[in-house]
Amino acid sequence: MRIEQISRTTRLWMEAVRSRWSLRQASGDGRWQLALHMTSWLRLCVGQTRWLHSLHAREAMWRAAQADPRLYERWHRPYISTHFSAAARRRIVNAHYDFVMRRFPAWLAERLVLGGGARLTTLRLEDAADVHLHLRKPSRADAGELSLLLLSDDKDVLASCILTFDRRDSITIGALRGAGPHAPFEATREFIRGSHGLHPKDLLMSLVRELAALHGLKRIRAVTAAACVGQSGADADGADVEAAASGDAFWEAQGGVSAGAGCHALPLSLIPAPCAEGPRSRRERQQHSEAFRRKAAEVFAAALRRSTGAQPAAAETAVPREGVPTPAQRFRGGEKHPAAAASLLAAGP
Repeated sequence: MRIEQISRTTRLWMEAVRSRWSLRQASGDGRWQLALHMTSWLRLCVGQTRWLHSLHAREAMWRAAQADPRLYERWHRPYISTHFSAAARRRIVNAHYDFVMRRFPAWLAERLVLGGGARLTTLRLEDAADVHLHLRKPSRADAGELSLLLLSDDKDVLASCILTFDRRDSITIGALRGAGPHAPFEATREFIRGSHGLHPKDLLMSLVRELAALHGLKRIRAVTAAACVGQSGADADGADVEAAASGDAFWEAQGGVSAGAGCHALPLSLIPAPCAEGPRSRRERQQHSEAFRRKAAEVFAAALRRSTGAQPAAAETAVPREGVPTPAQRFRGGEKHPAAAASLLAAGP
């Protein structure tokens, strides 16, 4: 029995090292970098052996590690928050993949586990190019395991949110960033104009809350700027990873309060600000912006409920034009409904 256990452990180590070597070749890491990683494996030999057995115990986790060999050593270094301990890092990784496999549609969970992603929905803006919501594995998962992206038609990143399901009823945001370094400023300005004043990061934060509501989560946390992991350079999602990118001021505006472990605790819902006093055009703009936010959340939730990856039927809301009443307005005697603020088209991955 003892010999079988040693043999099994040896096979796990050999397979993990082979996968890590393949990653070195694909990512262009030098031999010295790989040697440093292997040194940490040996230094943490007992814990690493337990971690390999834990990964191998569940098929989805082992497949995820084979697709992303960095998962073998995710717990070795700071992860999501610099305040998280090694034990917390191991627990969070397990909790995230368990959540994805149990709660996400099978087609989407399969893609995410294997390191891929999906286009969830396309949002149609007023007098502006379409934008797209993508969900995928980040190129590097230092800040979390899942990336929610708002992309322009030209694939420029308008905003990105890296998040992790850290337990069955909780989600932690490792980073929320604005436009990527290669995205033209005009693309962001066009989105804000087409959504009646809604900023890309505000939209993604609303979608995170919709995701929490969809799955009945009881806690949303966001990592503080000081505790963010990976505070230099840029990842392949085109996101600037400077600590101030998320900005504690942004989280405070979202109702965040200090929650320990280098995190803000965020409210599960944020009451929309009352319509501003002033000209009628300003009030209508705010109404249309909130209507766009609500419709975007609806089609986002619908995409996450789909049982297959097939393209769904289009779901559109007409844009009201001055002097041209929609059928709903005619039915109500000309009353303008704020939900008729923008057109959205749900699309397949």
